Amino acid sequence: MTPKHLFILFICCFFVTVSFSQEHHNHADPYDWDNPAQSFSLDEKLIEISGLSVEPTGTYLLAVQDELGELFVLDKMTGRIVQQIPFWKEGDYEGIEQVGSTVYVVKSTGTIYEVAHAGTSEQTVEKYNGFLTGDNDIEGLSYWPARNQLLLACKAQPGGELDPNRYKAIYAFDLETKSFLTEPLLLLDREAVSAYLKDCKPGPDHHKLCDIFDPEKEDFDLSPAALAVHPLTDNFYLTSSKGNLLIVINSAGEILHIDKLPKALHRQPEGLCFDLAGNLYISNEQKKDTPPLIHYYLYDPNRTTER
Repeated sequence: MTPKHLFILFICCFFVTVSFSQEHHNHADPYDWDNPAQSFSLDEKLIEISGLSVEPTGTYLLAVQDELGELFVLDKMTGRIVQQIPFWKEGDYEGIEQVGSTVYVVKSTGTIYEVAHAGTSEQTVEKYNGFLTGDNDIEGLSYWPARNQLLLACKAQPGGELDPNRYKAIYAFDLETKSFLTEPLLLLDREAVSAYLKDCKPGPDHHKLCDIFDPEKEDFDLSPAALAVHPLTDNFYLTSSKGNLLIVINSAGEILHIDKLPKALHRQPEGLCFDLAGNLYISNEQKKDTPPLIHYYLYDPNRTTER
C-alpha cells in the first residue's frame, strides 16, 4: 500500500470513528495515572531529558536530552546513568529509539541520526535529512514493528497546505529504504477530537478537556511531545505538553482515549516508552523545584477503574 493510499484509508477511518464512536470511546484505560508503580529522580545531566526508549532486551532505558549529542544508558529501575555515549555535536535532540542493535535519534528539524554499534570502537553515525524542517518541530519518535518504520510526531506545522489549527501530523521513515514518506501516516483532526469529547463517557476531567479543545478557540491546543507504539495492542500513545494530555489512537487513526496526566506527577512529560510487557515509562524534564523524573506504570488490561 502506498503512503497516499494509507492516507486515504485514514480519512475513511475517521468517518467510521464518528459513526461508531461508542465502540471506541468506552476504551478501558489499562494504566493508573495517579499511582505509578515506581518513580525515580534523574541525574542533573538529564534536567532537559527529551526522549526515552527501552533497549530491545528490556535491560536498560535509553535517553537523550535537548542540548547534548549524547546517548544516556540508564538503569531501568533506578534511572542511574550507566553509560554516556557521544554520537554528534550539540543540537536540539528530541527522540530516541533502538531497533535491533541500532539506535536512532531525531532532531527537532526532522534529521534522523542512525548510530550503529553505539558505545564501541566500531561506532558509526549516518545522518538522514528529508522534507521535514524546524517549522514542523519534531518531538516524538517511535518504532512501529508492523511496518518497520520510525514514526515522527510534529509538534507544530503538520506540513504541506494542511491547516495547523485543525491538524497534527505523524510522518514515517521507512527503515527498509531509509527514506521519509512524504504523505502523513496519520492526521489527528481537531474535528475528530471534538467528536470524541461529545460522545465519550465523561470522566472527572471532562470539562477541562472540553475547555482545552473548545471549538471557538482559534488554535488547536495540542502539542505532541512524545510518541510510542504499544507492543501488545499496536495502539499509538501520544503526550501533549499543552494541557498535560495523553491520547491513545489505534493504527487506523481512531481516537480511543484522551486523559489529563496528573500535574503533580507530570510537570513536563517529554519522553514515553513501553517495555515488552506493556509497562509504561514517562520521563519529565526538570520544572522549577521538581527534578527530572521518570514514572513507571504497570500495564493492567483488566483494569476497570477510571479516573
